Amino acid sequence: MKVSIREALWFHVLFFVVSTPVLYFAHGEMLGKGLLALTIGYNVVLPLYALARGHNEWLKLWMFLLPLSCGQVLPDWALVQIAGVLHFPDHGIWRIGGAVPAYFMGLWIMLLFPVTLISDSTRSRYITMGVLSLVLFAFWEWAAQPLQLWQPQNVRTIAGVAIYVLIPEVILGLATLHAYRNTRGSGIIQQVFSALSVNLLYTGALFIGLLLTRSLL
Repeated sequence: MKVSIREALWFHVLFFVVSTPVLYFAHGEMLGKGLLALTIGYNVVLPLYALARGHNEWLKLWMFLLPLSCGQVLPDWALVQIAGVLHFPDHGIWRIGGAVPAYFMGLWIMLLFPVTLISDSTRSRYITMGVLSLVLFAFWEWAAQPLQLWQPQNVRTIAGVAIYVLIPEVILGLATLHAYRNTRGSGIIQQVFSALSVNLLYTGALFIGLLLTRSLL
């Protein structure tokens, strides 16, 4: 295993350990403020650590994923306002469109960064990404409700996990890896448009998944 990959794993393990008290013991507005602080902290400390350690690949990936993570507010917003299948508890934090808490602009990157970095370093990168995306996204979909992060509504679920999101989240992981590999040497504008295309693809996949699960299950 490469040193940079090992360091990335330790970085995220330590960050999760630091985050645990906030996730388990904070409630209401304190949870909202804690999540906002963790989100900002992650997106400040990660690039600074990468600079200090000379991990240029981390910086490239972070710069690509930051606009992508911000754009992930769009599908969540649509699921809340249009489909009515997603609910975010009120933690006293400003909501984008009155629907999605602002800290979600920086939350997606926390999962997409390690899985993309790890998958890109393997021979079977797309298989690795598909498996990691399915397992880790499913885990967080399961953990989100007891942690008061979000909850599905008006859809079929298994152990609290909405069925319709699983395949779209695998598609999200694969599309993220593909877009990053094809634009990491490109200019900022091209990378931003590539990230936005992933957001739009994921949004479409979610609504197709929702349509199919409601029709077939």
